[in-house]
Amino acid sequence: MRHIMAMKAYIVLGLLGLLTPAYGLSFDTIYETRVDTHGVLIVWQTDTASNGNIEYGLGTADANQMSIEMTMALQHQTSIYGLLEGEDYMFRIRARSRTGGQAQSPWHRFRTLGIPAPKILEVAVVEATPEGGTLVWRSNIPTRGTFECGYDTSYGFQQTDDRYGAAHEVIVKRFNPRKTIHYRVRAVDERGLEAPEHAGTFVTAERNIAVGAKVTGTFTRNVEPSYIKDTPPILDRVTDGGLDYYTGMASSGDPKDADQWVEIDLGKIAFVSDIVTMWWQLAYPKKFSVKLSLNRETWRALGDTYDASTGQTAKSRSGDPLWEHFAQAGSVLARYVRIDIPQGAPYERRFPKFNYVTLFELKVYPPEEKHD
Repeated sequence: MRHIMAMKAYIVLGLLGLLTPAYGLSFDTIYETRVDTHGVLIVWQTDTASNGNIEYGLGTADANQMSIEMTMALQHQTSIYGLLEGEDYMFRIRARSRTGGQAQSPWHRFRTLGIPAPKILEVAVVEATPEGGTLVWRSNIPTRGTFECGYDTSYGFQQTDDRYGAAHEVIVKRFNPRKTIHYRVRAVDERGLEAPEHAGTFVTAERNIAVGAKVTGTFTRNVEPSYIKDTPPILDRVTDGGLDYYTGMASSGDPKDADQWVEIDLGKIAFVSDIVTMWWQLAYPKKFSVKLSLNRETWRALGDTYDASTGQTAKSRSGDPLWEHFAQAGSVLARYVRIDIPQGAPYERRFPKFNYVTLFELKVYPPEEKHD
């Protein structure tokens, strides 16, 4: 619904500060009048005769348009045309006197009459799920439109909302975990005006079946007891689902002295596809193995020469550099997952006093489900 408010804009903004006090030039008054849908008249007065220019735009960073007053006078009436309907504008004035004095006003704001053109303000992921998630797209005025998304920009999924509103919810349930999804939103307002297309990406959540799994092993060391609490238990942090330095990491014993290992129990037999380990880049193994078992008696090794630094870079919640290492199992039934670092295996450490390796998380992913 079109709302046009009658507006009489005599907004006297008072005396303004100087850019420089040279030669005593200063502003007496500045105000806007005759504001309409596409224009404004700005009246400004200085204490001595001056000329100058007005910078204006939709924000201070975009104030790259200019109106120039060449005539030397105490009072100026500057008309600005070609403005957008229903938008907030910022402007400031730079004045110069005959004797070289200069003054600059603070930024001022006015709004043109009418309804602005539609535009998509944002697309927010309210909740990410392994299959997609709940998203909300918002516009500056009531619109209706279509949300499209897919693994690529062919956008295989589409959801249309014919209700006019400033916010629209979209529920997506068709993708696989840990995937980058491309989206775009196209919308129109009640006048039939189209908003510029809004495009972006989001990432589906992981399906980590190891969260909360029971953990055993040698990763029980608190390397900074003066900063890090012993609760929750250090070993439990391997599967707590978190990547926080203070509450989510576990360090091993000295690999030079003995084998170091960590083992998790998924609680039941499940199909396993990928085993992901998140290592601290300041203390990580350069040789470790990943093993799977159904019964803790017979083990299948996925590899015994893994180097954590061959993984991809990542960051903890607190910004610490991590290595995210993937060991692929294909699609194997397992209940137990074990990480082994044999005694004497090489490991990287940032400082000589670091005689350990640090694991932030051990994740287990099932095979991807296929969606039509």
